[in-house]
Amino acid sequence: MLLAGQVMANDAKRIYGYVEKVTLLDKKMVVNAKLDTGAKSASLNATEITPVDIHGKSYLRFTVPNPKGDQVFTCEYVGQVSIKVRSGESKIAAPFKKSINRPVVRMSVGLGDETRMIRVNLTNRKRFIYPLLLGRDALIAFHAVVDPAMSFTLKKKDDVAQS
Repeated sequence: MLLAGQVMANDAKRIYGYVEKVTLLDKKMVVNAKLDTGAKSASLNATEITPVDIHGKSYLRFTVPNPKGDQVFTCEYVGQVSIKVRSGESKIAAPFKKSINRPVVRMSVGLGDETRMIRVNLTNRKRFIYPLLLGRDALIAFHAVVDPAMSFTLKKKDDVAQS
């Protein structure tokens, strides 16, 4: 029987729950993330998004709200993604537009003992339960399989040592 987080030998996939703890490695900030196979891209709750130039390269500086203290990140800007407008996403755009553009940055993210540099779009997700959504692109990068009947399957190394 394969347990959550274990590797399947033949294709190196890992099984995760639909919600897991994920680490934003630049600040070692742990957030709850929804693993969503219905979404293509990753999306992070971010406010105060400001463009900055560092050594001639475009970056975005933004704040990630967190109950343990907001953190300011600076990540490489890699473009925009067009996202379908959802109900309540934009009062102005919704009646007239079918999509809205969001800025995309590259971020170092940890899921269990794996780390990846992934593309993450930034938006205000305060109305959502989870501040981070990992879509198919990120799930593929992590070789993830999602079991929707499970959640928070990953244990900290300290928890494993004590159990």
